[in-house]
Amino acid sequence: MSAPAAVSFSHVAISVPDVDAAITFYEEVFGWYHIAGPLPVTRDGRGGDFSNLLFGRNGKTWTSVRMAHMSTPDRVGVELFEFAEGHEPADDLDCLSHGIFHFGVQCPEVDALIDEVVARGGERITPTLEIPHTDLLGLEKTYRTAYAKDPFGTIFEIYSHSYELQSELPTSM
Repeated sequence: MSAPAAVSFSHVAISVPDVDAAITFYEEVFGWYHIAGPLPVTRDGRGGDFSNLLFGRNGKTWTSVRMAHMSTPDRVGVELFEFAEGHEPADDLDCLSHGIFHFGVQCPEVDALIDEVVARGGERITPTLEIPHTDLLGLEKTYRTAYAKDPFGTIFEIYSHSYELQSELPTSM
């Protein structure tokens, strides 16, 4: 049996309390593109059969969801879901539970992006960590990273550099 071909990241789904406000936030703050929606999906209506397979697992009940589709400039999809029964999690950073607990974005101006997030109702979660680094050519650089939360409760990390450059960072600080 041979290994599968390399797998690219396609999209991430984010549950929000207000899909229209989330579209505006991600368009204006992150520069993401609104592709489609919000589209209504009901348990017994269009899209309900497939949605019931996922949203109705393990006895969960749901009645309706409004969903929209967006894309990042580098073509990663973002699905936004507004469930009628949606609620805030008990812990906004449940990093001890298995599964995704944040997503990461790249922006050279980490603090400027966080300032914009805060100005639009979000929150800074950590101070900005500055990491001095000498690259492979001997050039001195400073990488920056910090965590923030959008106005809907989703936590994200901001890198000033590409993710691949993490392999150049020291394994302990």
